Amino acid sequence: MTHVSVVSAFSWVPKSSDATEWRFHPDAESEITTLAAWRQIQQLQRGPLSSTKDDEDDLDESIDDEECTNLLAPAYLDGDAGIKKGFLDRLAELLCYRKDPSLITSTALIYNDEEVTIVAARNSPTKGKTWSKKDIMMLEYLAALLERISSDDIFQSDPLPALRSTLVEYYSQRIRHHAKEAVFIEGGKTGLNFFKGDDGCAGVASGQQDVSEFANDVEHLSHNTDFYAKLEANLTPKKLRRVMEELAFVRRPMQSANAFAHVAQQCSGFRKIKITLLDSLPPRKVEQWHLSEEEFPVTRRLEPKFGNLISKLKHVHAEMMLMAYLSSRIPRTDVFPYLGISKKTCLLCGHMLREMGQFETRGNHGKCYSQWTFPSVLWINSEDAKKLCKAVQCIRDSLRSMDEASHRDAEKESMIAAAIPPAYARTQTIFNRMVEDPRFLAREAEWFTMSHKRNIEAKYVVEFWLSEISIVNSEAMWDITDMPRAIAEDPKSEDATPTACAFCKNSLELAYSCKKCGIATYCDVDCHSSDWYRHKFSCSLGRPTDPTDYLVLACHTNQFPQEDDVIKQYGFLCFTSGNCRWRLFKLYRRLVTKWKVDEEELRSAVELNRLKEMLTTRCSQTGDPAMLSDMKWLESEEVFRANGEGPEITAFDAAQEQFLSPQDRKIPLVELQPPEKRQALIFYAEIFNGFMPDVDEDNWISLGFCTAADPDSEQRLASAYRLLVERCSFDEFWSAMSQSRIVELFGKYGLADRIPNMRNFKILMAIVPRRHQSVWELKRFTRLNVTDPFRAVIVDYGFMNCEDARHRMQLRGIYREYFERGEDGMRLHEACIAGKLANFLQSVFGSLGVPPHLLSNPYPLENFPLMGMVTKHVIMCPESALDQVRALKGSATEGAEIITIPDADDAAMIRFIHEKAAFQGIGLRERNYSGSDGKIITELAQEY
Repeated sequence: MTHVSVVSAFSWVPKSSDATEWRFHPDAESEITTLAAWRQIQQLQRGPLSSTKDDEDDLDESIDDEECTNLLAPAYLDGDAGIKKGFLDRLAELLCYRKDPSLITSTALIYNDEEVTIVAARNSPTKGKTWSKKDIMMLEYLAALLERISSDDIFQSDPLPALRSTLVEYYSQRIRHHAKEAVFIEGGKTGLNFFKGDDGCAGVASGQQDVSEFANDVEHLSHNTDFYAKLEANLTPKKLRRVMEELAFVRRPMQSANAFAHVAQQCSGFRKIKITLLDSLPPRKVEQWHLSEEEFPVTRRLEPKFGNLISKLKHVHAEMMLMAYLSSRIPRTDVFPYLGISKKTCLLCGHMLREMGQFETRGNHGKCYSQWTFPSVLWINSEDAKKLCKAVQCIRDSLRSMDEASHRDAEKESMIAAAIPPAYARTQTIFNRMVEDPRFLAREAEWFTMSHKRNIEAKYVVEFWLSEISIVNSEAMWDITDMPRAIAEDPKSEDATPTACAFCKNSLELAYSCKKCGIATYCDVDCHSSDWYRHKFSCSLGRPTDPTDYLVLACHTNQFPQEDDVIKQYGFLCFTSGNCRWRLFKLYRRLVTKWKVDEEELRSAVELNRLKEMLTTRCSQTGDPAMLSDMKWLESEEVFRANGEGPEITAFDAAQEQFLSPQDRKIPLVELQPPEKRQALIFYAEIFNGFMPDVDEDNWISLGFCTAADPDSEQRLASAYRLLVERCSFDEFWSAMSQSRIVELFGKYGLADRIPNMRNFKILMAIVPRRHQSVWELKRFTRLNVTDPFRAVIVDYGFMNCEDARHRMQLRGIYREYFERGEDGMRLHEACIAGKLANFLQSVFGSLGVPPHLLSNPYPLENFPLMGMVTKHVIMCPESALDQVRALKGSATEGAEIITIPDADDAAMIRFIHEKAAFQGIGLRERNYSGSDGKIITELAQEY
């Protein structure tokens, strides 16, 4: 049977009566390509990876991704979504078997339970055919094999080795390229024969070593800790990362074989496979658009490059080919809403995909290419035609108004995780030990929602799965760099049929409705006025919210403003001291809440550049001694003004100089070890400058601020800590953090009377940093504007039971109200591990407002002391290997909780770990250690 067909994408007219002809207007095309060329010359670009002669019209993009931003796809409801996405991305990567921009590929899936059609497209080639016999032969073989696997056909031997060998041979040109790159980067620094020997990288790059043998060697070495230790000892961190990335590329065909076999096993539609390969559209000439020299000045130095970009032929990118082709298939109900890509999409493709709203991809690298264009004629339905017109206009507007972004580190396009994270994968910041890709949270949420559909062989494994998630992996997942105000998380939170006043919650007669939106209802106009600072964010303002709105909100909620534009416009950047910034905020807060300075007066003062005069005048009018003191302080600060900036803050540099040893000062702050020393240094820098840990920081939990019942309690705890750090040494403080002795330290320095009324503080500080109750992650979730809770919260507090976003929001609202009331977090934790959340919350609120089954969890569990706990590191091992694991030294077991499982369940657990990792689309790291008795211990770990 022939599975593969090569077709012309746009040579037919649909028969559907809903089809209409859409044309890419030449003027719009000219304007977009010209603006894109102007934007491209302003970017920091690398040359194409595949070199061409000067007279060839090559694609102006490289395969390696630079300047990348993640546009993350949302979770899908069906449990196979992650497997299908991984399949499409890995197939697209594999089809880009040579470092050639014209081979950049995109893949799609038309799927039902009876059959699947795989559709693939490539960038417009400069010359030659889009698809070769080599491509077709490999895909024919792959389709036939996957059909047999999906049909549970009986093989005489394991089909995986043959599949891996075929894919490695197909990908051999790329493997030789990456082997050569690895040799160049390593530069003989390690002395390892793997790089310079004839049976290693040098041998395969020169053609002397068999590619299949080399790929097998790399796969084996990827699990070898001794090999990695040798690299780490002899290479700089940057070169180490680059070498590991090159070797990760070499592993692509081996890893892809596993993914392909897995999707065939899990998805029944692969029993019958068709593969449609789209012939690329030829590149075409586009006329230059006249740009105003005033708006788009091109310097004399850049003018030749601009002219060269304008004159080049324009290409249709692979993902645009696929999107246009699939949009023209009417109907398209079976089209899986995801496009696999061999590299992240460019800026213009990203705009088009976002506006059309039909497909997600794994990311967009944000670079703008001048040779981009779109198919000139399409037959699509009228609704999509309108979307395309809107998308084209959106691209034009974006290119005209784009702010120049600073250059960012280059990203690699590989989906296969290396042994160390690539540069763009921010695994930690100075505030957070772990900042995780939100895709993993969404995938785990998918996994949990499918729990009732899965049949795990051993009951023990089921119980452990449901509990293990509460204790595995890092305790902090929140990125502080892009965290909006919590008030903006539910902009339409007012009930359409309210039963109580939106401000005072009084359920008596509601006599007044908001005149702007007609939704929010209040007791009277006074309640509406009092609630306006909050309600405006969900109301019909007739204008966008601005920094003044957020400053007023911060004043009413007594939370230091987090928005950058608020900090800048209202003069906070004029001060380098945290104490001065906090004093300025308290001044604003008193004027707004006590002396009724309204938002229009604040906004006008900024616009007229009279902020300092307005504040000092208002302070003098109050006659209040504290306000008069602030007036004199502001008058003495000559640098203070609206939109002003003072010298750069050097709080962390000063803390490093004051508290660290000369050796530690040379280490980047984010790499300072142990982690408690880094956390302590950050805390010292904050506390001595008048700040305290915020909810998205590690220290918010590790120093017990999460236990505070209200903002005043947090301030009292911060004051107690401020006295403590003034009395004890830095080394003593971070040592106490690492050994859970902070409470003892308060007693040692005569400050025990400062913390006895801090509810739950002593309980938590007795167990951190090794573990903490998941209720504190729940509290963190209710105070942050993030979509998905921490993985332990998903299981422990019922979010795994939610069927849709509405249920998640309702559940989150219940917990938010619980903490806003100042209720006891440990009481909630105890109800959680007893499996009595619904009864407990009903006793607190009277009625739940959600179905009780949403609050169910797998607890209690017998003989499981770590219920409801989050730990940094968990090791599961068979009972027979316990002594060997305990004997391991170093980071392998440091600070880990060791849990044994019966030897009889070992095989089932390994299968479960592989299944879960494949479902979530994440890597499964394998490492080999030498035990004390000489036996080899194999470690499997999920790469988060």
